[in-house]
Amino acid sequence: YLQLLQKYQKKKYWYSKMAIIFRYVHIPRPDGTLRNAPYIPLIVRDETGKSIQVVALLDSGADNTVIPKDLAETLGLKESEFESETGGIGGKVKVKKTRFSFILKGSRENYPLSVPALVLQDRNADIPLLLGRHGFFEHFHITFKQDEEKVILKKINPKKFYWDFLKVSKLRVNYN
Repeated sequence: YLQLLQKYQKKKYWYSKMAIIFRYVHIPRPDGTLRNAPYIPLIVRDETGKSIQVVALLDSGADNTVIPKDLAETLGLKESEFESETGGIGGKVKVKKTRFSFILKGSRENYPLSVPALVLQDRNADIPLLLGRHGFFEHFHITFKQDEEKVILKKINPKKFYWDFLKVSKLRVNYN
């Protein structure tokens, strides 16, 4: 075990043996054309504990995971009492903070995750469940293959990532 641990400590990230590959989903637009996008299936539990499958847009341009209000209510998510605003390509929206727990399921591997998220307060907002960078992307090496219409996720060990970050941060503090 010690030799194996030392072997992986030499690498910056530890990669799992298996990659999870998802094909892009063809979503119809209001004008009748199709949009190809990296939606991935997630397993979540509703407020009664029943498992349900939802799909989330893997959005490398979003800082945060964003959850539509109706989905947050179905899942029984506890929202912070303070409302704030966040903005993106579609403008500004009112949100409340929460935690979003789910399972990312591959053909042979399951990854339970809990990420910080923002719940949209406007029920009429036409925004899907978005998986943003903060809280999710540091768990995977993610490759978007646009020409092949697929996204590849390889699990990494975020503790090693954070340990490297803390070591660099301490070095900076010591040299300042």
